[in-house]
Amino acid sequence: MPTAVEVKRSTSGPDIDVSTAVVESVSTATDTRALELPPLQDAVDPDALNALFAEQPTTASVRFRYAGRAVTVHPDRTITVSEPE
Repeated sequence: MPTAVEVKRSTSGPDIDVSTAVVESVSTATDTRALELPPLQDAVDPDALNALFAEQPTTASVRFRYAGRAVTVHPDRTITVSEPE
């Protein structure tokens, strides 16, 4: 159960990569400018993440920690950012 802000974001549009949406979502959740966050590649391979969710439908789900938050990318490309358990 999250103890702080939980951000959910849909990335169903073809104009935004999942990796970009992850950074923007964590930026919102932490109230930190995206450019001030650590590189996403320190937590996950952005190219692999984008490739995994490029084709729809997918049954894949990915969970990782980034910038002190738990990030989950769901099969429908919805991103959840919450406090880590």
